[in-house]
Amino acid sequence: MQSGAGQEGERRLAGKVAIVTGAARGTGAVVARHFAREGARVLLGDVLDERGESVAAEIGAAAHYRRLDVTLEEDWNAAVAEARSELGPPTVLVNNAAVVHLATVEETTPEIF
Repeated sequence: MQSGAGQEGERRLAGKVAIVTGAARGTGAVVARHFAREGARVLLGDVLDERGESVAAEIGAAAHYRRLDVTLEEDWNAAVAEARSELGPPTVLVNNAAVVHLATVEETTPEIF
């Protein structure tokens, strides 16, 4: 993947603060790494604490891990507050976290959705 940096070494996300959900592995981890390479400070959110902490440590000072269950409003409030205090006001959200639910629309209640 190309960095997209300009000829003078400018990074496209310099000064941005991103929250990336589902960032402990897969697409979320790749996005978090790429954003940091492009100059963003990144809060990695996930429920896989050990993996999330490992990815954040690998990225370095530009990253911070926080447990974030995207189904819980209180986790969102805490994550945004922590991003703000540790990294700066969030300017980017990558809502990558997913839960697999195999059922028909008729079988899916609003609570499950």
